[in-house]
Amino acid sequence: MQKIRAIIVDDEPNARVALRGMLEENFSQVEILAECKNVPEAVKTINKLKPDLIFLDIAMPGYSGFELLDFFDDQHLDFKIIFVTAYSEHSLRAFEISAVDYILKPVRLEHIARALKKITLGETVSDYRQYKALKENFNNQSEKKIVLQTVESIFVLRMEDIIYLQAEGSYTYFYTTIHGILKIAKTLSDFEYLENSGPFFRSHRSYILNLNQIKKVDKKDFVITMNNDAEVYLSQDRKNLLLEKISA
Repeated sequence: MQKIRAIIVDDEPNARVALRGMLEENFSQVEILAECKNVPEAVKTINKLKPDLIFLDIAMPGYSGFELLDFFDDQHLDFKIIFVTAYSEHSLRAFEISAVDYILKPVRLEHIARALKKITLGETVSDYRQYKALKENFNNQSEKKIVLQTVESIFVLRMEDIIYLQAEGSYTYFYTTIHGILKIAKTLSDFEYLENSGPFFRSHRSYILNLNQIKKVDKKDFVITMNNDAEVYLSQDRKNLLLEKISA
């Protein structure tokens, strides 16, 4: 098995020791090249050692973890990042919609295993746009962006450009205003968090829709017409809740 060459960036010595110990004892595929206590030190170490992976704390004095990206352009971002963050609903939603890997503090083995599995299986793509979207989602609450990966490309969408989502087996189709239809290899349940991240509503087991993209609601036939003239279904038991939301 090819080693994953990694560095740990955290201003807390105990946190670095704990993470290193967990990795060395339980994840033999990871080789820790160095530990860094701040972003400037990390930049120098990355340029010197060329690691494959950075375990990057977010909340650090001086420069935050996000600002590490300011020292590299998209052509030189040839490493992956797993962010290390304290739990908050806001931070987790930002990671989810940005499609960026993270582990929570206090760090647990299952969280490390989940993130490393995605990297080992090649499911994680290092793309500057993802990290830029994450930074913007943390700093800008008025215009959130979601990162979507198809087989061919990575798309960064404003949430307002999503019309609705439709389930089809193990795939989800995103109907958008600017990129047409995007086929994503995730189930609709994987995107339920959108209801807490913007004006989204699960109207039916097969649909999540953007409340701001609704043109008409047929309360008799339980059909919703969207701004692109598509008709989506409304479950009978969700009708009253939908009417409350669009009337608020």
